[in-house]
Amino acid sequence: MTAQTTLAPPAVRPAAPAPARGPDATRTWDRVRFSAETPAEAVDPSPSDLAGLPPVAPWAATLARAAVEVLTGSRPTAQLARWLSAELYESLARRAGLAVRVLGRPDPALCARVRRVRCCEVRPGVHEAAVVVHDGVRIRAAAVRVECHRGRWRATALEIG
Repeated sequence: MTAQTTLAPPAVRPAAPAPARGPDATRTWDRVRFSAETPAEAVDPSPSDLAGLPPVAPWAATLARAAVEVLTGSRPTAQLARWLSAELYESLARRAGLAVRVLGRPDPALCARVRRVRCCEVRPGVHEAAVVVHDGVRIRAAAVRVECHRGRWRATALEIG
């Protein structure tokens, strides 16, 4: 005679609250994600502003490499202040401080290298780039949103996996 077992229905977890939307939304992700919402009153840059800007792909690659170096502790966050929006800079500095406290300082011989960059223009003066960076230990993917601000490129969103 075999004993019959009845299977209990799977435990039902309450649904997670829907993420908030809009400029005041706080984002939490498993990966490192830094974002600053673009103000609604942002205007398209003039053609003269765009004419003097450097190419986007090398600029985004340099920024992603530098951001990875900040997160690994081999570069000070202050070096990126002029390239990032204020909110993005604060988020990166907070995360870099946490990473250094948890992981410690890295071997100074390790430096990040960019493997590949892909860019696309979202609208005039706004580009998004996907960058593959090798930090000396891991290969990481980074996504950067770059906008023209006062005649120069400035990152407004950054996600590093």
